[in-house]
Amino acid sequence: MLFRPSESSKKIVDFYRRYMLTTFSTNNEKYNAQLKEALEKEGAIAEGPYLSMSDPYEKGRSLKELADEGLLSKDILNIQGFHPERSLYRHQEEAVRKSIEGKNLVVTTGTGSGKTESFLIPVINQLLKEKETGTLGPGVRTLIIYPMNALVNDQIRRLRELLAGMEGEPKITFGRFTGETKETFREAKAKYEEVEDISVNPLCENELISREQMRATPPNILITNYAMLEYMLLRPGDNIIFSEENSRKWQYIVFDEAHSYSGSKGIEVASLVKRVKAMLRRDDIKFILTSATLGNEKLNDEIIHFGEALCTAKFESSGIVRSHTVEVKPEHDVTKINFDLYKELATMIRDHYMDSQIAETIRKYGAEIENGKELSEILFDIILHDSFYFDVRRVLFNQIKTVTEVASELQITVDDLTDFIAVASNAVKDNERLFEAKYHMFLRGIEGVYVTLSPSYKLFLNRMETYKEKPYDESDVGYKVFEISFCNNCNALYITGEEIEGYLVQKSKFNDDYNPEVYLLSGDFDEDDDNDENSYHICSKCGAIKRATSVNGLQCGHGTKYVNKLIKVKKRGEKLHSCPCCHSVNGQRSILRPYFLGTEAATAVIATALYNELPGEEHHIEVTTIQDDFFGDDGEQIVDHKDSLVKQFLAFSDNRQTAAFFATYLQSTYQDSLIKRIIKEIVDENREQVDNGISLNYFISLLGARFQKYQLFPKESEDMVIKEAWIHTLKEISNFKARNSLMKTGIMMFDVDFNIPAPKNLGLSAEETTILFKNLAKLMMKDAALSIETTLTKADVGKFTVTGFQKGYDQVSSGLSYIEGWCPEQDKTNKRLKYVTKVLGGDEVTARRLLESIWRYMGDKKNEYILLQSFGKRKAYVLNSKKIKAKTVKKLFICSECKNITPYSVRGICDNPKCNGYLEEYDYMSVLKDNHYYNLFTNLEISPMSVHEHTAQLSSDRAYEYQKEFKDKKINVLSCSTTFEMGVDVGSLETVFMRNMPPSPANYAQRAGRAGRSLKSAAYAITFCPNSSHDLNYYKNPVSMIKGSINPPFFNVSNDKIVLRHIFASAFSFFWKIYQELYKETIGEFIECDGFKRLHEFLNMHPENLRNYLLNVVPKDLQNFFGIKDYSWVSLLFNEDEGAKGYCNLVIDKYNDDITALEKAKVKLIEENKNGVDRITRSIRTIKDQRIIEFLSKNNLIPKYGFPVDTVELQGGGINSANSNLRLNRDLFTAISEYAPESEVVADGNLIKSRYVRKLPGYEWPKYNYAKCSECLTLNRTLSIHRIKKCRCGKELNGRGHQYIIPQFGFQMDTEGMKPVGLNKPERTYKGSVSYIGDENKIEFHEYNICGHQVLLGNSKMDSLAVLNESSFYVCETCGYGKVYEKATDRIVQYKHENPNGYKCASDKLVSYALGHELQTDVVLLKFLDCEVYKQEEAWTILYSMLEGLSRTMNIDRNELSGCLQWYRENDNTPGNFGFVLFDNTPGGAGYVRKLIEPTIFANMLREAFYIVSNCECGGEAADTACYSCLCNYYNQKQHDILKRKYAIEFFQQFSLSYKDEWPAIRNEEIYVKPAVETVPQKIIKEAFAITKEHFQLEYGDDGQNQESETAEEIWDNLSEDCYTDAEQCLIAEIKSRNIVNIVKPVYQQTIKILETGEKIYTDLIWRSKKVMLFLDENKDSYEIARKTGWYCYCTSETFDIDEFLERIQV
Repeated sequence: MLFRPSESSKKIVDFYRRYMLTTFSTNNEKYNAQLKEALEKEGAIAEGPYLSMSDPYEKGRSLKELADEGLLSKDILNIQGFHPERSLYRHQEEAVRKSIEGKNLVVTTGTGSGKTESFLIPVINQLLKEKETGTLGPGVRTLIIYPMNALVNDQIRRLRELLAGMEGEPKITFGRFTGETKETFREAKAKYEEVEDISVNPLCENELISREQMRATPPNILITNYAMLEYMLLRPGDNIIFSEENSRKWQYIVFDEAHSYSGSKGIEVASLVKRVKAMLRRDDIKFILTSATLGNEKLNDEIIHFGEALCTAKFESSGIVRSHTVEVKPEHDVTKINFDLYKELATMIRDHYMDSQIAETIRKYGAEIENGKELSEILFDIILHDSFYFDVRRVLFNQIKTVTEVASELQITVDDLTDFIAVASNAVKDNERLFEAKYHMFLRGIEGVYVTLSPSYKLFLNRMETYKEKPYDESDVGYKVFEISFCNNCNALYITGEEIEGYLVQKSKFNDDYNPEVYLLSGDFDEDDDNDENSYHICSKCGAIKRATSVNGLQCGHGTKYVNKLIKVKKRGEKLHSCPCCHSVNGQRSILRPYFLGTEAATAVIATALYNELPGEEHHIEVTTIQDDFFGDDGEQIVDHKDSLVKQFLAFSDNRQTAAFFATYLQSTYQDSLIKRIIKEIVDENREQVDNGISLNYFISLLGARFQKYQLFPKESEDMVIKEAWIHTLKEISNFKARNSLMKTGIMMFDVDFNIPAPKNLGLSAEETTILFKNLAKLMMKDAALSIETTLTKADVGKFTVTGFQKGYDQVSSGLSYIEGWCPEQDKTNKRLKYVTKVLGGDEVTARRLLESIWRYMGDKKNEYILLQSFGKRKAYVLNSKKIKAKTVKKLFICSECKNITPYSVRGICDNPKCNGYLEEYDYMSVLKDNHYYNLFTNLEISPMSVHEHTAQLSSDRAYEYQKEFKDKKINVLSCSTTFEMGVDVGSLETVFMRNMPPSPANYAQRAGRAGRSLKSAAYAITFCPNSSHDLNYYKNPVSMIKGSINPPFFNVSNDKIVLRHIFASAFSFFWKIYQELYKETIGEFIECDGFKRLHEFLNMHPENLRNYLLNVVPKDLQNFFGIKDYSWVSLLFNEDEGAKGYCNLVIDKYNDDITALEKAKVKLIEENKNGVDRITRSIRTIKDQRIIEFLSKNNLIPKYGFPVDTVELQGGGINSANSNLRLNRDLFTAISEYAPESEVVADGNLIKSRYVRKLPGYEWPKYNYAKCSECLTLNRTLSIHRIKKCRCGKELNGRGHQYIIPQFGFQMDTEGMKPVGLNKPERTYKGSVSYIGDENKIEFHEYNICGHQVLLGNSKMDSLAVLNESSFYVCETCGYGKVYEKATDRIVQYKHENPNGYKCASDKLVSYALGHELQTDVVLLKFLDCEVYKQEEAWTILYSMLEGLSRTMNIDRNELSGCLQWYRENDNTPGNFGFVLFDNTPGGAGYVRKLIEPTIFANMLREAFYIVSNCECGGEAADTACYSCLCNYYNQKQHDILKRKYAIEFFQQFSLSYKDEWPAIRNEEIYVKPAVETVPQKIIKEAFAITKEHFQLEYGDDGQNQESETAEEIWDNLSEDCYTDAEQCLIAEIKSRNIVNIVKPVYQQTIKILETGEKIYTDLIWRSKKVMLFLDENKDSYEIARKTGWYCYCTSETFDIDEFLERIQV
């Protein structure tokens, strides 16, 4: 093995650590040293590598032996793709034998175990047997079902390899039937020839590639996915495949990756299988299920249950086929081999010595070797008879340990251990390795850096509030810990946090409103700090903070020893665009760099390190003996033959967008680093010339030659390669200030070849003047203002300029952004003048004259330092590139203040115009020895990298193209989403990189299993853990991810909700089979031809064949429930009774109501002669033209298979036709965020900006008015033609409120089209959380008594939830143009824009809309009437505990359930409470949450939830956190910070102190009616609202006043002046007359925003620490809103107890 995992892991970690230390360097050496020490601690940023080993799979007989035995057809030996002479694995042989015996199988073996052959061999053998007997003809024998199209496509290619060369007739036919299959043969053939290289893979006659072919002559092997199988059963044209004529021939149904069929998807597919079997009238079809490893024999019953549930067929333990590993036994006695042999062999194998030379070395150690034996067999025999091999087995087999632990137990070094594994990995005999080894490495990001201040000066990588030097000393208050950031330019150190009531506290960056205050901690600041109003003093012990100008100073009592000086540079909510130390400015982003690595940057660094460690070439060392003709001495000559190797790995991400962006990010950052490495090589190899300086053109020619040598741009012409050399050279020239520039890393620089004489009367020498010229020329270089001797596009220029355009210069400013003025206008200045003025000692007048002279000198034709060049219609000057030279760096200077690094110094004056520092020469080489970039550009192996994405965004053709190129070693890195997780063929591969911790051990096993497909190498899986709770949890215990168990899927097929949809689907299928003319494309057509009426008539005839069919489909325990025999179930479909309307009636009524309402509105508009008629006409057409199958699925009349039916597309359009290589489809739930206007999408290396909410001619978006109730937080919504007058809780609402549209036609990209992807993360807007929008007034609630507590449960079969993206969208109603206006408040704004065709839109009005998506599913509402749940963190904790409890009570997958919170009030006199909405995740519902109507299930859910939170140990006795063992999971990460077990424990303890006994539960069968509202005294209501628990998350504005210079009395005086009435003034005077000195000083007139509702509260006085607000009468509206926050609220218009008020705000 060429790759040394342990050594390489260490190098990768060192590489990653050095990057962090270079990136996170500050100007405080105490902290820098501690950071280095902290990052070097074991486990700080890396865990592993872990090592897992397993025995090889046990071998069985070969196909030839099985054919000789008579078990298989002899013809199978002609299929060379099966390698008939090679031994099968034992589990493959078992699968073949048991299948032929007629058993149903579950083949549950690991990745790479040959599961596919386990079913293909018996399937093809059965067809060959038919061929032998002359019965083979058209018709399906085997149906292979896959969960995803990528696997379908992979399998069809495998069948091509096996069956394309078949001889003799008839041939075995095969075909795939998916959404990608073309209708006609002509279309399909054209598509095949477009995708496949027909010279290599010509179309074979036995592959059926079109739907018309498969309908006419169904293939023997049919491959599809389960969703298409449903369509085939429904559509009258396709169900011929299941006709009686063909049904007799069916033999097998195969489910590959069967473990993916869990939960509701499993129930749906199981019901589908029953329908297929019933359609075929066959109950003897054999099933083969293949799956990832599902556990040992203890789980046999669960596996059998799964197989029988999925297939409705008999499974037995003997039909479970597991892989068998075998310990290879030695043929004779074992001995102890000298370990030096392994060391020597490992070196020789890595260097690819010839086999004969390695064998000779083995002989040297005394081993006997048979002549003619392969080296791999020799190694196999040697290791097998070495006692050390058995020591390794004893320590490691069936265990997972770090290599350090293993080496320690074996008492050897880690290098020795990896040497042994490297040799053993090459030990192969009979095509089998001695053992399987896999390395697992884990790295993590850091979530921040935290410090204590002087005199402690401690640094930590983990967040903490307080640090104690003596943790157990209660008298020691410790030191407050603060989070730090630093300036990205000068490394000045800053503290971030928020001042709350006089103390600076940390602010969690995981909060949505993270935008802290910033204080400068250290760094040179050019003002008298203590006299500055922004200067502060802070106590390092307690965090007390006060302005330095404060008269009293800090009053915390800890003494001056602990006082540190800070300078406030940013208020909360602002952005820091400039650093007060170095004066660097960034107009786009903050100049602050937090100690936080973005996932892209961190994983690109790790990927670069990994790629650098992979072998790029192999050396075949040959040692030959030479005879000297003259002296006769024999000698040896070593010849090194080098062959290049292709480096490869897969990079996995959890979603398609992160995978797509990473592909471009890695490609770009790696290529930039590689080119700098190549430049370093040019410098090293041409040192003498470059020392003296070489011309820019010559340098570019050298660089272009290297590009061609290393094939950096293999598909480009020579001219294009030179163009690339120009682009990357210009990038280096213009970005010389970057941290990773070649100049700052001391490697080389670009310099103008000035040689200027000394000017008269200025006191400057010729050398100083020349350097002055060079410094000024650098400013032109920074703007890329130089002549370029190649043609560049706008996109090319964007690669090396920040602005996206090249600048030119004129003597004075022209007012154009792309033409810079060399000299400023009179009375103005610029950076050149400022710098020259500094050089001349402050003489600006002379400096201005000198600047003008320099311009003239440079432009003089004798010198031609600048040239005139065209810039559009204008001309401007640029540097003459022929005057520029590439040269080595001789000296570097650094500024004492701004840390600017430059190769030039004139009298030590810094060229930063705002800086007053001085330049000092420094020993840059001693500094750079630990610099990440210097080491990267010096040591990176020169090996190009090709990176592409492989996600569901790509068309199947493009995805296959990349898959094939990767397999053919033409692509180095594939950045994948889950498309490659399951068994897609990627050829031999050693390495996998996971960019985040996978969701579950099952996902990890699948991803890690992609590696290790090479016979002579151990697999290596490396995983990066970003700063999420899920990732960091498993980082702490990676073995639980590596070795985590995968349980067999479990589901109960007797799910009435899902089964009912299959009953309805069966009805439609039989109906359309008879009345084919009634199968319509749209729902409007179907209704207009009385389709539903005809269906009802058909069902009323009680067709016998449908009855018999359903008796075979519906589970026996549901047949009576639905009334299958007497057709009672039809009343569920058609019923006019108001209280029990049928599904079809509900759908028809809703359809007709929507149409009628729109028609009435249309008539009214016509009568009133108003605009909008066309828009309503389009809305009507939108409803009518919904595709019929999608309509039926969306309305729960046919199955959904857990798939979203509301899928939309981001399209091109007009001047931008859609890219045929992309499939930008998303379900609406995701699309309203990812594809919303102004969101950016990365796909196949392109940046696509969404711009339009797509409009269809003649159609209208569904529009709804909505309003969020400030009382109960309910999201109320209605059609846009109606007003929202009242909330369901009775509160009056504001008419229409806001509006949202459902973008059901999708989105369109910006007319600018696709652009190159930069390094900045794509912009996007975000959706909110799911809200319940059903009308609970229409739901029947029942009262339950659980352990004596009153609980209301509302059960809704078909209810609605919504999710909105409220990102201030303004959308054109004419063309769909969308724009985000964050600060706009008007409903309509004027904005001229283009339509998608690139022409001016007829309208210039944009209307404010939110984007919305609605989903229907089963819902349960829970209200705990006598339990108080006011705080969100409490409510979320209780909700997640109930969801966990329900999933365990019902033994279903937790991901089948979800929930949200719902505020409710039983009457107007109560403060309200959080209720809970539990719903099924399956679209349309799966009936899970509805089971809660059973009192025992309800009580058991609560009891199980109590058990879960009580029996976890996280958070210790305080239970002040939650973890993955109790409530946390991959999908609720947003709430991880606020979940605490104690909230749920305290809640459930109200019901019972024990979860061990049964909890009594009684259901009142009468429908619950709210009790009559009694009048409650106002004081009681006030007390009820004045609770001490906070209901909502509040955001505090920056407008409040609490100046240190103002006393409390002055603040009260301000309030008195605001009073309007005498009564108010008297009340305030009364309060002031009391002892207000002892009252906490309030904040005056602060605005507060309730984040959940968006409402603003305008307080007159607020005490945040006491949770008290005071309002004058003029702000009574705010007082009413504030009352529901749970704070103590007082208003001067209401009578209140002054003593009670003062008591609440006392110090």
